[in-house]
Amino acid sequence: MLLELLVLLVPAALGEDVTQRQLKPVKGVPHSRLHLYQPSTTDTFRCLDGSQTILYSQLNDDYCDCKDGSDEPGTSACGNAFFYCSNVGHKGNFIPTNRVNDKLCDCCDGSDEYDSGVDCPNICDELGRAARIEREKIANVARKGFQKRQELAKEGQALRDAKLKDVEPLRQERANIEPERARLETEKKAVEEVEKKLQDEHRNQWEAVRIEKKKLRAQDWFDELDLDKSGKIDREELRQNLFLDNDHDGFVSEDEVKSYLTIDEADFEHFQSSMYDRLKEARHQHREEMKYKEEQEKEKAKALENAPDDDDLLADEDRHEEEEDPEDVRAQEDDKMPDYPPEVNEASEKAREARRLFDEVNEKVQDLDAKIREAEDFANSDYGEDYAWAALKDKCFDRNVQQYTYQFCPFGQNTQKDVGAYGGTSLGNFKNWSGGETNKYSKMHFGDGQQCWNGPKRSTDISIECGEENELVEVTEPAKCEYLFTFRTPLACTDPDKEVVHDEF
Repeated sequence: MLLELLVLLVPAALGEDVTQRQLKPVKGVPHSRLHLYQPSTTDTFRCLDGSQTILYSQLNDDYCDCKDGSDEPGTSACGNAFFYCSNVGHKGNFIPTNRVNDKLCDCCDGSDEYDSGVDCPNICDELGRAARIEREKIANVARKGFQKRQELAKEGQALRDAKLKDVEPLRQERANIEPERARLETEKKAVEEVEKKLQDEHRNQWEAVRIEKKKLRAQDWFDELDLDKSGKIDREELRQNLFLDNDHDGFVSEDEVKSYLTIDEADFEHFQSSMYDRLKEARHQHREEMKYKEEQEKEKAKALENAPDDDDLLADEDRHEEEEDPEDVRAQEDDKMPDYPPEVNEASEKAREARRLFDEVNEKVQDLDAKIREAEDFANSDYGEDYAWAALKDKCFDRNVQQYTYQFCPFGQNTQKDVGAYGGTSLGNFKNWSGGETNKYSKMHFGDGQQCWNGPKRSTDISIECGEENELVEVTEPAKCEYLFTFRTPLACTDPDKEVVHDEF
C-alpha cells in the first residue's frame, strides 16, 4: 500500500516548489521522495495516506503513529512500511522495514543495520560491476537481435506488400474466367440431365424384366415344392428339403420349418414375398457347407498312406464341386443389368466431356479464390505492428525432451510426438497474442488441442524472450494437459540503447 502511495504522490501535493531548496535527508527515504518528508511551516508531518498529522519530531522515532506506516521508513516499528537501500554503486531497492536492524544484512551497503551492532560490509561496487557486466551481455544480445528483427520486419512488410499487390490482378483474372465457367456449368448440367434420363429409362426397363424373371423362377420353385399340386405349400412338404436341416441331425424338424413358414400353408403370393429369398439363401448356404465338407474329405483322403488312386477316388467329388446351382446361375444372369445401348453411351460421353471442360475452368477459379483468401488472411492477421512476425509463418521449431519431440509452429499447430515418430498429438492451434496491453507480443496462446483422457483439451502458452536466434529453449507441463513453452527469438528484442533504466522505484 505504501509503495502505491509513494508512486501516486507528487511534489505538487506539498503546495510548494521543493526543487528550489535543500532537502533534508530522512533515513529510509530515497532522494526522489524526500520532498514528501520535509517539515511543514508548523513543524508537522502529515501521514501519506492523509489519515492524520503528527509532529515532525515523531518521524523515525521507533514508534508507529501513522496507519500506513509512512512515519517510520527508517525503523522496524511499523510492519507495513518499506526502507530504501541507496546502494551507491549498484541499484537502490526497498525492503520491508521489519528487516531493519534485525542483524541480517539485506542492503548491499549495509545501511539497513545502522543500529544493530552488526558490521555489514559494503559490497555494492562488486555487485554493481557484476550486474553491469550481465546487463551489457544482455544488451549485446538485444542489439544483435534487434538488428535481425529490423531485417525480418522489412522481409515481412515486403511479403505483405507483394501479397496485397497480387490481390487485384487475381480478382480481375477471376472475373474474366467466371462467365466461361458459368456457361460450361450450364452446358454440363444440361447434358447430365439427358444422360441421367436415358440411363434411368434403361435401368427401369431392365428392372421390370428382372422382376418378372424372378417371379418366374419363384413360380418354378413353388411348383417344385408343392408336392401335392394343391397350389399351396404346407410344413410337411417343406420338411422334405434337407437344406433346411440347420442342426445337421439328418432330418428337418418342425421348428426348423417354422422359421421359414410361419403360417399353416403358403400360397404363391406369400411364398414369393416372404419365403423365396430366405429359402434361396438357406439352400445356397447348405451347398457351400457341403462343398466345404467334401473339400475336407478330399484332404483327408490325400493324407492316407497306401490309399487308392486319388484321382479316381475323388473324380466324382471334383465334378460335383464344379457343378453350380442352375437356379443361382439363372439368378446371376437375370440380376446383371445389360450394357447401355449406343444412344446412352453417346450421351454419357458428351456428359464426361462437359464435366472435363467445366472441371478445368472450375479448378482455375478455385485456385484463384484460394490465393485471394490467402492474401486477405495474411493482410488481416496480426504479425506485429511492423509485420516482423510474418517471417516465421509456416516455420516450426523442435525440442527433444526425454522420449518426446515437441514442435512449436507460430500461427499454426503445436504437437507432441515420440522421438522419431511421424504423427503426433495436437497441443493446440494458434488462437491469439496473450501478452496483455503492456506487452501484447510477449506471449501466445494455443487452444483446442487433442482431448486428454478424462481431462480438458490440450493447450499451450508460449512465453517469448529476446534471443539472437529462433530457438525453442524450454518445455514444461505445469498442469494436466496444459503446456508452457519458452521461445527465444530476435523478434522479441528491442533497442537496448533507447531503454531508460531506473534505479529507484
